[in-house]
Amino acid sequence: MRKFSSYGPVDPELHYYVPRQELVNFAYQQLLGDNPEKGGHYITVWAPRQTGKTWIMQEVFFKLQQGEFDVVYLPLQHLSHLTDINRVAQVIAEELIEELNLEKLTINSLEDFHKLFKRGILSKPLILIFDEFDALSETIITELVGVFRNIYHRCLLKTDKHTKNYLIA
Repeated sequence: MRKFSSYGPVDPELHYYVPRQELVNFAYQQLLGDNPEKGGHYITVWAPRQTGKTWIMQEVFFKLQQGEFDVVYLPLQHLSHLTDINRVAQVIAEELIEELNLEKLTINSLEDFHKLFKRGILSKPLILIFDEFDALSETIITELVGVFRNIYHRCLLKTDKHTKNYLIA
């Protein structure tokens, strides 16, 4: 028999829930973009606590894993106490290196973080899902978003217009 739960992700076999397939599909499509070869969109999922944000993004994660992308889901709540941006970048990089089975890559600071996304490092397009990103300090969020923005712009500037491949030098 199912029961009500407000703790963590929904298990459809154990818990009452409202199917949110339309919302899952919308988030999935936003991440892929209208033309996946040209890239998707950065999205933010915002809602009060205990409304299913994590569960929805986990459903999107499982759906994305069926495609031609590397998809990494990283909860960041455990980094909320850190105030050193270099340490935060290092921890996130270590988790990505482990999840993506990357070898011989060392990230010691925010300045090194872009090395994860250089040409030849990743074998296929990567979609990152950060859970509890807002748990990080405002300064750290600003720094990380700045790095991702720079990576994105460098990627656009180095696009091979003939093959549509993104090249990060």
